[in-house]
Order: sequence, then C-alpha cells, then structure tokens
Amino acid sequence: MYLHKNSIPLYFTFLLTFTINSLDLTSHTGLGQCNHPKMPSRIALLGATGQTGRGVLQNLLEQDVDINIYVRSESRLIDMFPSISSNAKATIFEGVISDQSLIVKLLTGVDTIIFTLGWNENRLGTHIIEEGARAILTALQGISKQSEQISAPPRLIFLSSVSWNERLNPIDNPPLMTRVIRQAFYYPYQDLLAGQKILCSQPQLVNVTLIQPGALIEEAASGFDISIDKVGVGISYTDLSAAMVEIAMEGRFADIPAVVVTSKAGYDFGRYAGVILPKVVKGLAASFLPGFWMVNDLMARFWS
Repeated sequence: MYLHKNSIPLYFTFLLTFTINSLDLTSHTGLGQCNHPKMPSRIALLGATGQTGRGVLQNLLEQDVDINIYVRSESRLIDMFPSISSNAKATIFEGVISDQSLIVKLLTGVDTIIFTLGWNENRLGTHIIEEGARAILTALQGISKQSEQISAPPRLIFLSSVSWNERLNPIDNPPLMTRVIRQAFYYPYQDLLAGQKILCSQPQLVNVTLIQPGALIEEAASGFDISIDKVGVGISYTDLSAAMVEIAMEGRFADIPAVVVTSKAGYDFGRYAGVILPKVVKGLAASFLPGFWMVNDLMARFWS
C-alpha cells in the first residue's frame, strides 16, 4: 500500500486508535472479555444459610434469574428470608446432601451452580464439601445420561481459597505464610481440596471456576477486585457474595479456571491483623494440641 508522506502521521494515528480499541484493557485484573452464549436463566445455590451463601442469595434475588436453593433446613432459610417461600423466582429443595433424587431435581434445567458449602474451623471430620461435590457430580452424570440432546456443561462457581493458588507471585503470597495458614485450617482445607479435585475431574460434566479469596472478614462492603494474578489480604463477606454473583452472571468469566477476589479495602494487613492472627493461633492449637476443641467447647458453654 502506498502512503503519501503527509498521510503517514494520520495513518499511524488511525492504527494506534484501532489497536487500543481492539485490546481488552481491564487494568490490573488480567481478565479478558469474551462473549458467552447467554446469561444464566436458572442458578442452583448450595449453602444458602451460611454466611457467604446468605449474601449470595440476597444478590441473586435482585437479578433476573430463577433460583433453585438447596438447604438442610427450610425453616432456617425462611427465618433469614421471610418472603422467600412466596417468591416466584425461588424454588426450595430441603433435605440431606446424600439424597440423590433431591440433588437431581435441584440441578435439572440449571445452567449455573454456586457452591458455598464449607466449614471455617479446623475440626477433624469435616467432609461437607467432599460430600456435596460427589452429590453434584453423581447427579450431573444421571442428568447427562437422561438428556436426549447434547448441551454445554453447566458452570460451577466454587468457593475455594487463595491459599491454594499456585500461580501467584511469592512476593504477594509468601510461602512461609501460606504454609502457616494451610496448617491452621488443615482439616477444612483437606475437605476443600477433596471436593475441588472431584469437581475438576469431569470437565465434560461441569465447567468449574474457583473463587479464591483471602481472609474472610465481617465488615461493611467496600467494593471488590477480581483478578487472576493480584492478591490482597482479605475480603468482606458482603463483597465476596457480590463478586460471586457477578462472576456467575457475566460471560467473560465463563472459561477462567480460577480468580482471586479482594475487597478494595482489603490490601492492608495491619487493618486485619487483629482478626486474622487469633484465628490462625486457634487453628494451629487445634492442629497440635490433643483435646483442644473439647476444652474450647466446654469453656464456650461455661461463658455463654
């Protein structure tokens, strides 16, 4: 192509403008834009009465989407959301996670699953995540066999932990600190990893996106950052819930295997040290001191 010398600056201006508009400049997130076939029309939520799940449900009720809600106790859910039983968008499924017929009904017709089951204390015998993962996978296998047409696997938004993100820069996520945190929450993390492994083993049945927050903090919302390579210290439950719903609703996250979520106010360790350190000390004591929880529970009952 021949260009007159006076047209060269104009050409490069056009080329630069076209290039910038063609790139996805999403600041520090490292997340690209992509066009997912459609927004979810029906979402299944597991763990709706937990601290994260309550916030997720509150956010989902504000979206234009139908919701299948799994709970062990419908009465407890209604205590938290008194109008939920009369909400036309919500269908409640009550029972034990091992009830396969219930979980099949829960997941039938669903294109997105949000999984917030879990336990925060370092107690032996925690298996709720593993049991939930097995129940989901078994149900999806049954639904897949019964389906007469091939369809894309549902997305699954899975609450994980930044402590198990191997991609992060060691400067941002120091190995020694990570080892201490993993030990302080050893038993719930073993449950988490077992469930994560089960769900990620069958990509033809379910498309998993791991949500990996830092410390979970009880405080007011400050907004949130979603990234694949930038980690902060913590995130409020309110921000975490909103971030999970945004990730579930937006197609640009559909093919991303893991994201890190942080409150906009969650990058200062000093801000959260007084909350995080006692939990870590308690978790380490539970790992190394036999009978710790028996003594802890007796003292809690005595002081209550």
